[in-house]
Amino acid sequence: MDASSHLIPVVFDTSKPEGIGLQNEGMITLSTLGRRHLLTRFDADEMRNDEIWKQLPGFFWSAAVERSRPGSEVLAVHSALRNSYGRMPVLVTRNAGNGKVLFMGTDSAWRWRRGVEDKYHYRFWSQVVRWMAHNRHLSQKEGIRLTFSPESPQIGDTVYLQSTVLDAAGFPLEDGLVTATVAAPSGRTEQIQFAPVEGGWGVFKSSFAIQEGGKYKITVRSEKSARVLQTELPVAETIHERIGQPVNREILQEIAGLTGGTNVSTDGLSELVKQISVLPEPAPLERRIRLWSSPWWGGLLLGLLTAYWIGRKAAGLV
Repeated sequence: MDASSHLIPVVFDTSKPEGIGLQNEGMITLSTLGRRHLLTRFDADEMRNDEIWKQLPGFFWSAAVERSRPGSEVLAVHSALRNSYGRMPVLVTRNAGNGKVLFMGTDSAWRWRRGVEDKYHYRFWSQVVRWMAHNRHLSQKEGIRLTFSPESPQIGDTVYLQSTVLDAAGFPLEDGLVTATVAAPSGRTEQIQFAPVEGGWGVFKSSFAIQEGGKYKITVRSEKSARVLQTELPVAETIHERIGQPVNREILQEIAGLTGGTNVSTDGLSELVKQISVLPEPAPLERRIRLWSSPWWGGLLLGLLTAYWIGRKAAGLV
């Protein structure tokens, strides 16, 4: 195994060196992380984006993958193939030192051009280039930088931090304590400690859980190299209906006017009940059935004529 194989974010199934040929068309199924990732975003709406991926043309060959490596992010899996580790990964990413690695286990992305030309094929690979060239959430100062995943965290997610630190001489920090202070939007603070990444040469990793929406303030420190970095992490807030807040009467009145209804406050409920009680009874619905155009009516006539004809023959009449 050469040194470059350690960069690949998956472990291949060595019993199938030529990959897996398929009789039926296989599809790419996005993972939970893949639905929100920059690389797989064809539409801003997650539900619509997932539907687009389900409608894309599939593939008839894929690389034989046993599992993903620790620290990798599985963005998509095979729609049908499974093994002892679960569904077979198809689209996987991984940070490697200061760079990134993308694995795609099929060579049939060109089929996405069917019927839509380059609408999805070009967009996917252009997003790959942008993602490889620049991390959207990269924060850096002299001698230290920080990246995090997922890119658009939500409440309940675990955010994985990766920091690259250089010592005072400008070389990757081999040993030393790297910590971070995470301040939640509510003011609650949390101290976390980074662990060195094996073979990362100056790369450290850590994680923390998102418990509320808003902007988190993260301060990363390395006392040994005298490096400090401050950045913000925006978290989407869950929108709930606020209890006790006044309603927007103008919008309700506009809706009532467009639909022919009436808008009243809670104080006018009794008057509304009176107005409803004096409303006239709805007019009875009149339903007309056209017998002459009904096939059942024609069948009935045909049956009567047939019975009449049989009766005449039975009676000996011509």
